Amino acid sequence: MKKEVLRAILVLSVLVGLAAISIGAPYGPDSITKVKSERKTTFDGGVKQVDAQAGNVTQLLINTTILTDRWQGYYGNISGKITLDDANGYTLYDWSSEDLDFVGKIYAANSSVGDWSDVVCLNLTSDGTGTDGGSLLNVTKLEEAYGMNPSDSDGIDETFTGTLDITVGSTTLYQCPATHLYVNNQSQNLHWNETLLTENNTQTVIFATKTEQNVNGFNNNTWDFQLIVGENGDDSSTTTYYFYIELA
Repeated sequence: MKKEVLRAILVLSVLVGLAAISIGAPYGPDSITKVKSERKTTFDGGVKQVDAQAGNVTQLLINTTILTDRWQGYYGNISGKITLDDANGYTLYDWSSEDLDFVGKIYAANSSVGDWSDVVCLNLTSDGTGTDGGSLLNVTKLEEAYGMNPSDSDGIDETFTGTLDITVGSTTLYQCPATHLYVNNQSQNLHWNETLLTENNTQTVIFATKTEQNVNGFNNNTWDFQLIVGENGDDSSTTTYYFYIELA
């Protein structure tokens, strides 16, 4: 069964303590709760009429909407607390907050990330061997994994059309493939940026997004994050993504 694409809300309950701050690399949240998951189901715009007149040759422009079979969307909020814990998890004191002022990044990887120091920008034009200084993954390998054709309008390089820098742990990665998700149902390039990364020695794909503060998301509501990940809708199986968070 195809996975829901348009909207999937995740509420990330985050325990941010001194140990987490000192990690210096992305780490797993305490819990993720799926609030709801939905997709567009109405595509019939109704029958349209065109008059025919003998002798005429008429040009028509027909517009329609097709649901993507290649992407899953996530969006949501982050809640949690700042805590002062010992090594056994006992709390000396904590500062609870319904709206944690979390500034950082969220990562969704298609496999568990073993070494964040080996994470690099996914080089879409690499030869895929690593000998040219690029990543072991490239656009061809990635689109094959997600069932995409090079001519697809919703392919990898048709989606990640720009470049952005991102800092992962203590390392800044430059000019990674990037895109911006929508604000108020419209495209834009100021907020909700997302970059495409990989753990190079394992070919793990990592979709990374920066969190926002009091910025409208795609549906006129404010969220802490918006994210899209690749998914092969032609395959009856689903893809498991591993979520990590990181303080700025």
